[in-house]
Amino acid sequence: MRKFGTDKPELMSFKLGDSKKVYTIPLAASTPAVILQEMQKAPAIGEGEVFDVQLDFIRKYIGDEAAATLTAGDVRDIINAWAEESTQQGTEVGES
Repeated sequence: MRKFGTDKPELMSFKLGDSKKVYTIPLAASTPAVILQEMQKAPAIGEGEVFDVQLDFIRKYIGDEAAATLTAGDVRDIINAWAEESTQQGTEVGES
């Protein structure tokens, strides 16, 4: 019998500004499929929706307090780094 969902999630680690706290978010292959599905649908809805989905994704893993300190550029940089590391992991963002 096959068993799924038992692998340890692969994570991207990062810091914000001068903080010593390390935050982690799961790479694409370890991100819940429903979240990736939302990310895929967002461009068809509109540009503002893409940003909202990206910020919600980050907020889910770093918390509201840390997310409140992010600029739009920070969100872009985190998502770009996440996409790059996910691709290096072997999962193109948008794949399931």
